[in-house]
Amino acid sequence: MKKNYIFSALVGLLSLGMTAQETVVTDPTADAFIGYANVFNTPADGGDFVFGQGWGIPDLQTIVDAGAGTITLQPNFNTYDAADEFWSNGDIGNKIFEGNTYLEDNSLIGSEVTFTGGVSSNTLDPAYVAVAFIKVFNSDFTVLKLETTPLVDGQEFTVTYTNVEAEDTTLQYGWYVSGLNANPTQEADLGSIVLVSTVLSVNEVNDASVSVYPNPSSDVWNITANTPIQSIEIVNLLGQRVSFETPNATNVAIANSHLSAGVYTATVVTEEGSKTTKLVRK
Repeated sequence: MKKNYIFSALVGLLSLGMTAQETVVTDPTADAFIGYANVFNTPADGGDFVFGQGWGIPDLQTIVDAGAGTITLQPNFNTYDAADEFWSNGDIGNKIFEGNTYLEDNSLIGSEVTFTGGVSSNTLDPAYVAVAFIKVFNSDFTVLKLETTPLVDGQEFTVTYTNVEAEDTTLQYGWYVSGLNANPTQEADLGSIVLVSTVLSVNEVNDASVSVYPNPSSDVWNITANTPIQSIEIVNLLGQRVSFETPNATNVAIANSHLSAGVYTATVVTEEGSKTTKLVRK
């Protein structure tokens, strides 16, 4: 089943097309968006990570305009302080500031997610990086995956994530602008990005359509599905592929005696969509 999460001009009504007969409507005002900052030293100072923490949407220079139906992204200006050497180096900033504006929806776990939208304009200074992203991670960050695509002036963006991991995974989607924290006197010169017409499409897989047994296993996993399995990818907790098959069958035996004991993740793709499940080799 496909669900379309559609921003009506991004900030009006968020329409969740559950089925052709059912539509659930909520109101994602500016309060629905989450802000987060990752701060790094500049490349000249080694480029290492300094800290990450929640950040107010207005402080990120993200402007949610319900009347115009747009979201505007800009570099960060609120950290610059000419008297603070941590944040400033003369008339310019002294840290790489990655400002994230996003929504979080863990109900999407186990789904194939595609995030698309339009870039009405991009006048951002080329020194800054701006992307749309889908980020997936779990509580202890043994899983952390990020899919991104650049925001190009006058073009649509599309980001797809298919390999959703275990049950405790968090899924976020949105945008970030990364670059030197900026002197507010440069705001007009450094430009901005205006976004319109964003859609989140979800291709769900019925959990009952794919099963694995025995699990845990010490010799073989049997994977079954209601429709022919197009591919099976198994990766370890480091994200390394340890097996990939294209069986075109509804019942597949995957030998695991050569693998080390531990937890693995299998992404099974069928005609119905994809499902990611945890495998245990004992």
